[in-house]
Amino acid sequence: MSPEEKTHKRIADLERSAHQSHDDPALVQLVRAYLDGGRVPAAVSKLDARLAEGAGTLALLELVAEAHTKSGDLDRAIDWFERHEKPLREEAQYWTLRGRLLEATEDWDGALAAHDKSLELDPDHPEAFFRIGVTLMRMGRERDAIQAFEQCLKSDPEMTKAHINLGILFDELGQPERAIDCFQRALQLDPRSVESRLNLGAAYGDLGRQREALSEFQAAMDLDPSNVLAQFNIGVALMDDSPDDAQAALRRVLALEPGHWEANYHLGLLSFKRGQYEVGMRHFQQCLETRPDSVRALYHLGLTYNKKDQPGRAVECLTRVCELDPRNSQAHFYLGVAYDKRGQYDKARLCYQAAERLKRK
Repeated sequence: MSPEEKTHKRIADLERSAHQSHDDPALVQLVRAYLDGGRVPAAVSKLDARLAEGAGTLALLELVAEAHTKSGDLDRAIDWFERHEKPLREEAQYWTLRGRLLEATEDWDGALAAHDKSLELDPDHPEAFFRIGVTLMRMGRERDAIQAFEQCLKSDPEMTKAHINLGILFDELGQPERAIDCFQRALQLDPRSVESRLNLGAAYGDLGRQREALSEFQAAMDLDPSNVLAQFNIGVALMDDSPDDAQAALRRVLALEPGHWEANYHLGLLSFKRGQYEVGMRHFQQCLETRPDSVRALYHLGLTYNKKDQPGRAVECLTRVCELDPRNSQAHFYLGVAYDKRGQYDKARLCYQAAERLKRK
C-alpha cells in the first residue's frame, strides 16, 4: 500500500469514528489527519461546522489557528477566537494562541498585548515569554527580545527553541562566541536539531573556523539529506579550498530546489573564478530573471562580459549597477574598462576618475 493509500485509509477510518462519536477528541484526530494529508479545505470545513454548533475548546482553536493560517484566511481564524473568548479568557494558553495569530497578521502590538495577558494569568508561562521574544525579533527590537528569551529560559531552561533564537540574536549583534554557546546548549538538549547544527556552523563561519563550520553543516545534512540550506552552506564553505566539491554541492541544491537564487549566484561566482565564463553567464542571467535589479548579479555579469570581450553588454550591466549603487567604486572602474574596450576613451577616463574619487572617500 502506497503512502497516499495509507493516508486515505486512515482518514476514512477517522471519518467513520468522528461520525459515530461526535466528540471533540475524535474530531481533533480527523482534522489533524486532514492537515497532515494536505486536505486543508476539508479541515477548515470540519472546524467551522463544529465551532458553529457551540463552544470551542483550546484543542479545537489551536487547530483553527493552524488550518486557517494554511488556508490564508487569518481574519476568519481571529473571528473564531473572538467569538469563543468568553469561556476561555481565563486560560493563559488561549491568549498565547491568539497572540500567535496576530503575529501572523503582523499586528505586533496586538500580539504583544495578547502575550502579556497570558502572563497576567500565568506569570511563569514559558511559551508566552518565548512568543514575546519572537514578536520583538520580528519588530527589530533585538535587545528586548534577548531579555524575553532569557526570561523564558528561567521558566524553562530546557526550551531548545529559546536557546536557538538567543543564539541567532547574539550572532546578528556581532557576538558569535555567545551565539556558539547558545547553539551548543541547544544541541545538548536536542542532538538531532538540524536548525541548531546549521546555526552553529554559521557562527563558526563568522569566526573563520571553517573546518568546524563544515563539520556542523555535514552533520545537519546527515540528519536531513534533503535539507537545502545544509547543502548550500557546504557549497559556499568549500568554494575557496575545494571548488569541485563546492560546485557539486551547489548543483545538488539546484536539484533539490530548481531556481534557488543564491545557489545560482554562487555557481556563477565559482564559474567566473575558474574561467568558465559561459557557464557563469548563464547562472547570473538566471539570477536576473527573478531579480532584474540585483546589484550583485549585474556586477558580476558585467565583469563576465568584459572577460568575454563583449564590452557593449558589459556597459549595459555596469551602467545599471552605477545607477543602483552610485558609490560602488569597483563598478565605475570596470565600466571604464568596458568603455576602453569599446574605444570610448573619454568616457573610460571619466569612469576611472569617479572610481578614484569614491575610493578616496
